[in-house]
Amino acid sequence: MLRKCSPPDVEEIYGIEKLSFKPDDIYSVELLKFLCSFCSDHSYVYVSNGDVVGYIITCIEDNAAHVISIAVHPEHRQRGVGAALLCTALKLLTEGQVSEVFLEVRVTNEPALRLYKSAGFEVKERLPAYYSDGEDGYRLVLRDKRKAQEFCSKEPHHQL
Repeated sequence: MLRKCSPPDVEEIYGIEKLSFKPDDIYSVELLKFLCSFCSDHSYVYVSNGDVVGYIITCIEDNAAHVISIAVHPEHRQRGVGAALLCTALKLLTEGQVSEVFLEVRVTNEPALRLYKSAGFEVKERLPAYYSDGEDGYRLVLRDKRKAQEFCSKEPHHQL
């Protein structure tokens, strides 16, 4: 089940961060609290059996939705959780609230790249040494409302 992120979720989000990202890429609890409250209208957690098993933090920047962070607990991957979370950001595009959705991802993060490309994201630019360990990143962008709608209509419906 999807629901909006709230301050009590931050400890579980932080736990997922530690399991999902390299140590230097993990956001601090303080930063997660700030992002969860500052971007609260568009940030969600996915709850299964009372536990937060995934999250997305999306902030609106001008006329764009920026997916700041998205991750799923390793034990819950490949079950549609990431896609359901991603669709919360894509909904901003399909409903006309923004003209594009963008995010950054490591060039070597194949599972994430497959998900994003299946949703219609395209590489806008390569970001040299974007990550703290020197790895490059990609900035991916989705502007095509039809692709976003098609992707989210294929996913199981998770009520907000």
